[in-house]
Amino acid sequence: MKFCELTETEFDTFSKEVSCKNFFQSLETLKRYKNNKEEVYLVGVKDNDKVVAASILVAYKESKYFNYKTFNAYKGFLMDYSNNELLKFFTKEIKKFIKSKKGFRLYIDPYIVSEQRDTDGKVVEGGINNLSVKESLLTLGYHYIGEYTQVKWNYCLDIKGKTKEELFKTFKPNTRNNINKTLNKYLLNVRKLTLEELPLFKKVTEDTCARRMFKDKTLKYYQDMYKAFKDKVVFYICELDCDKYIANLEKEIEAANERIITLSDSPSNKNRKLSLAQEVKSNTKRIEEAKAIKKEKGNIVPLSAAMFILWGDEVVYLFSGSYDEYMSFCGQYRLQWEIISYACDNHYSRYNFYGIKDLFNPQGKDYGVYEFKKGFNGYVEELLGAFVIPTNLLGKIIYLIKK
Repeated sequence: MKFCELTETEFDTFSKEVSCKNFFQSLETLKRYKNNKEEVYLVGVKDNDKVVAASILVAYKESKYFNYKTFNAYKGFLMDYSNNELLKFFTKEIKKFIKSKKGFRLYIDPYIVSEQRDTDGKVVEGGINNLSVKESLLTLGYHYIGEYTQVKWNYCLDIKGKTKEELFKTFKPNTRNNINKTLNKYLLNVRKLTLEELPLFKKVTEDTCARRMFKDKTLKYYQDMYKAFKDKVVFYICELDCDKYIANLEKEIEAANERIITLSDSPSNKNRKLSLAQEVKSNTKRIEEAKAIKKEKGNIVPLSAAMFILWGDEVVYLFSGSYDEYMSFCGQYRLQWEIISYACDNHYSRYNFYGIKDLFNPQGKDYGVYEFKKGFNGYVEELLGAFVIPTNLLGKIIYLIKK
């Protein structure tokens, strides 16, 4: 085996073949780093001239007063982690390489499942278990730190070989109901945003992050991702067409009034008439609300927006936002259904809702996000988590101090 720096072609070919492939470890991500003038390296291991391990390494100076750097292999190495000999060799050589570049530590968070779990986060008996990889990493000098900069817990949906109609039937009733309302009552429209329209996306995420006290990405980040990933990334916006919505409500009112007239005054129709009258009253109120929205915001009103990565055999729901005052229109449900339908029609194997938190804490501030994703009836995915390994004495001392 030989440790070396790889060419972009070598890395790109290998990164698409390995089972733990992910967009963090991709040629597109590498190009984004390079375009931003970041310190980045492409390293790997060859066995008889065949690439068997690879990784993008990103280096960051801790401060302008501190000459040593932290290295990151986001979502870990691309390799077979069960191959202990390879893991040991790659670790030893990568430590030497980082040390030569004035690096004092390396963070990794492998894109492999720790233990297989069900929709409630319970461990599946006899399911996938990669805890032996964790033990191997600890033996090699890595220290386990759980969550770092990337998420450890995901929520995913198995869509391999399924049609969108089959999948829809598996969703929880409330989720199906909300999606149907966005399609048949609110008539919401979903469209792709162009590069020039990304400020619209940023405006939505900025509003959401301010409300939920999250740190938003910069507009430049979204633009860089759009340019680097090209057709492998989509930015969708969900909008309400007030005129179309009002016209649909008026049709429903007209149909309900006609039905009331045709029903006889028999006692058996009393409750039905009351229900139809309530429907007319409710839709009349909705029309007034829609007219008020149109007067304030214009006819086309953005409700929600989301960013999706189309990578390998999965679609990843990466970032999104919604305007709080329009939550009742269920724009996020419409966005999810749009991209899940696309994933099914284009034969992806799974849909990754990405990060979840507080799944074991119903009182947690992010439990609602988990509940929303859970409505699509997928499963919890627990990744192995993050590890740090010092590459010199300074790294060991700093780790011990932080510990």
